[in-house]
Amino acid sequence: MPRSVSFRSLAMAVGFLGSAALLPTQGAGQGLDSDLAVLTFDSAWSRVNASYYDPDFRGLDWEAVRDELRPRAAAASSREELREVLEEMLSRLGESHFGIISEDVADALDPDDVESGEVAAPGEPGIELRVVEKRLTVWRVREGGPAQEAGVRPGWVVTEIGDREVSEWLSALDALDEGERAAGAMYLARRASAALVGPMDEPVRLVVVDEKDRGREMEVPRAPPAGQPVRFGNLPTMFTQLDARRIGSGADCIGVVTWNVWMTPITGPLDRAVSDLADCRGMVLDLRGNPGGVGAMVMGVSGYFMESREALGVMRTRENELRFVSNPRRIRTPDGTRPPFDGPLAILVDRLSASTTEIFAAGMQGVGRARLFGETTAGMALPALMIRLPTGDVLMHAFADFTGPDGTRIEGVGAIPDEEVPLSREALLAGVDAPLEAALAWIRGSGGGSGVEQTRTGQVNTSKR
Repeated sequence: MPRSVSFRSLAMAVGFLGSAALLPTQGAGQGLDSDLAVLTFDSAWSRVNASYYDPDFRGLDWEAVRDELRPRAAAASSREELREVLEEMLSRLGESHFGIISEDVADALDPDDVESGEVAAPGEPGIELRVVEKRLTVWRVREGGPAQEAGVRPGWVVTEIGDREVSEWLSALDALDEGERAAGAMYLARRASAALVGPMDEPVRLVVVDEKDRGREMEVPRAPPAGQPVRFGNLPTMFTQLDARRIGSGADCIGVVTWNVWMTPITGPLDRAVSDLADCRGMVLDLRGNPGGVGAMVMGVSGYFMESREALGVMRTRENELRFVSNPRRIRTPDGTRPPFDGPLAILVDRLSASTTEIFAAGMQGVGRARLFGETTAGMALPALMIRLPTGDVLMHAFADFTGPDGTRIEGVGAIPDEEVPLSREALLAGVDAPLEAALAWIRGSGGGSGVEQTRTGQVNTSKR
């Protein structure tokens, strides 16, 4: 069974079928004109038919899918029923980056005044969640955010969000077969994190288990999303964040750079970060949880760490192909410029690292420039486009395939770490970031250096540089 089909039961159990959870689905139960339903179905089918990267649809009879599901679309009595038919159609492809985003969800974080910086967006408490040891667990707490001020700490287990018990979501996860469970955990964590988002004037109710295994019920306020707002196609507004810091000092320092999404506003801060850390012996790029973004940015970012042009992979559409090649770039320093950074480079990834992040990580690993630490990435690496359908909903559809430097397909496989370092609740409660520690140990062992020291990273500084 294609992965996206079995994920649907999980999505319905969690209650999130859009990209912004717990926002109201306007019009879900309202009547739907049959002509509009058919027009929308035909529009979605035709767009995929014209743009899917393989004209033979990898052996799938796409016309038969249309003939089977079109009558169900015509009989749909509501927009929600039509969405279910469209999702069923797209799931037959068995690949990522195909989906329907409801009109109200697509519009909810899409204010007209983004350009002015006056963003009227829902708030969030500053918590990132992961499934750790089969429990929904606080992974990171934003420094200075409402959750930190309320006392929430990494390693706490979340058992309820709002009026929903997490146990029912985890039961749906357990129902997946073993081969899909890791990817299902990624889906659940991202949707559960989105469940924390809501109106600024309403706190989010949490029931948690703390470090002493005591149950607590909390009302955690929401604050504006951290970072710089940015628009990309028909996606809701996103907020870009980049943090750079040094671990250690002098010649033995190691730079750590974290960014949350591949969007152009991070290019300036990233340029300054690499410049500031260019004198360190090694560097860590923390891309855990980064869902991707603008794929072409891979070529420029890789150039900070490559002294020659290297093939990082190939993106193939039905008619053309684009070769991703690193573009070496000199690093600006107070004394002028210097060649690209040539010290040991580690990249941290996890199950929520997807799309452009996977392309970058697999490419840098494939040419031998970086070592990967953490967990296998999402395996959702297809480039995609988004269009509005006649109902106002948004169709997300892949238009290209991507293979790494050695021709290996990333979709459905992911970027596999050189060192698999799973999260543990014990380490999170102790404030120890195990994947980062493994990366630091490797860098320090590359040509000597001081011993491993414990680096406390439970609280994450997301200030813009």
